[in-house]
Amino acid sequence: MLKKELEYYKKKLLDEKKKMLSDVHQLGKMSLNETTREGSGNLSSYVTHPADVATDNYEQEKNLDFMDNIELLLEEVENALKKIDDKTYGKCELCKKPIVPKRLKVEPYARLCMDCKKVEEGSRRK
Repeated sequence: MLKKELEYYKKKLLDEKKKMLSDVHQLGKMSLNETTREGSGNLSSYVTHPADVATDNYEQEKNLDFMDNIELLLEEVENALKKIDDKTYGKCELCKKPIVPKRLKVEPYARLCMDCKKVEEGSRRK
């Protein structure tokens, strides 16, 4: 891969990383620091309805799940950045063939070419 292409993908990965870190920070703030009641400004001393508590719990769990997914993607981004430094970026981890640029533009942290990805997904469904 040409140096100019690697610079393009590195910038794309760093931008993706920055966005993901911001998302994790926001979700963490929303799910860990505030209940829905506090976030809405309703700080009255009235008893909270059980359905409101359940909604708060659901929202917190949903945000934590999103954070987990983002953190997994962050690991993929870090792995891709390391591959750029190691000069192995853009090669499928299974068959070692180049990953087509069209795929890398959509998913710059892709580890597998489309053929190997299809095989991997097919084996998960069984």
